[in-house]
Amino acid sequence: MLDDKVALILVKLGHLSVQRDREAYLRGLVELCSQAVDAERCTFYVVDQQKQELWARVAQRTSTEIRLPIGQGLAGQSALTGETINVPDAYADSRFDRKFDMRTGFRTLNVLVVPVWGSQGKPVAVIQVLNKRNGTFERRDQMLLEQIAETIAPVAEHITSAD
Repeated sequence: MLDDKVALILVKLGHLSVQRDREAYLRGLVELCSQAVDAERCTFYVVDQQKQELWARVAQRTSTEIRLPIGQGLAGQSALTGETINVPDAYADSRFDRKFDMRTGFRTLNVLVVPVWGSQGKPVAVIQVLNKRNGTFERRDQMLLEQIAETIAPVAEHITSAD
């Protein structure tokens, strides 16, 4: 079952990779990531090493541009350490930054964050999914997102260097 899902996602990523419009590519990517792991929302953060911050131009169902320092919140932590972070209860984790929930009125229940590695051995982007529709994110969700991150790494690196 998982192999069919992986194959389908990789085919969709292949279709996305020919997309020349960067915004359309990123919108398609966040849509695909949230569908892949059955999450309510997905955000694709670009890591800006010069400014030492993460920023998201594309986040589902919000028009707010999000900027945060590397190391802040779960996404910032993943960008800093390069670790995949799977938090079953966001509000019980001290690294979780509640400000976005308070500002947007969205309630984050659980979070899965996966770094996208660049060729220099540092994260160039971070994929964050919120609120699995049934339960919490499992090991296979994590593996699936990590596979997506690995597949899109060259594109993500190109996007981050294009700014």
